[in-house]
Amino acid sequence: MSRLIKRIKAKIAYKRWCKHHPRVVLCRPYAITHIENLILGENIYIGPESWFVLRGKCRIGNGTIFGPRCKIHTSNHHYEGEMLPYDHIYNVKDVTIGENVWIGADVSIMPGVTIGEGAVVAACSCVTKDVPPLAVVGGNPAKVIKYRDEEKYYALKKEGRIYMAAKLNGETITNEKERCVHKER
Repeated sequence: MSRLIKRIKAKIAYKRWCKHHPRVVLCRPYAITHIENLILGENIYIGPESWFVLRGKCRIGNGTIFGPRCKIHTSNHHYEGEMLPYDHIYNVKDVTIGENVWIGADVSIMPGVTIGEGAVVAACSCVTKDVPPLAVVGGNPAKVIKYRDEEKYYALKKEGRIYMAAKLNGETITNEKERCVHKER
């Protein structure tokens, strides 16, 4: 099949996908294998160059934001089989990401991980274990650094102050100068 035909088919598939997910922003380019295993809430942003290999299910809750170049794996090679370095079997484990999670740029999420509601994953982290709700994690492997203010989080949630919902409704500041706040260290 020619490159042009493949690109046309990809554009048609993307437009069809966007019609079924109007409250999800999926930036191109992206690579998602087994996209039927991607179970999405609403008001989700998936940054450019994201790469999801979904042999297992991946559930993403409402209001979650992914920075660019994030990776999600729901399977790993079977290295204890009868071939080296691994055999033809995949070990599959689902991934679950709660509501209002912020996943920074260049994050890798490994098979079987659950990221709790309201968590923040720092850029360039590798998430190999479950992340508690409201935790701020970072590193390789990602470890808890601190926790968000629980009272403030739930008050904002109760008021419906969800960034992607506001953005998709045209209710956020778009002027770059107004958006940038310089903080002292």
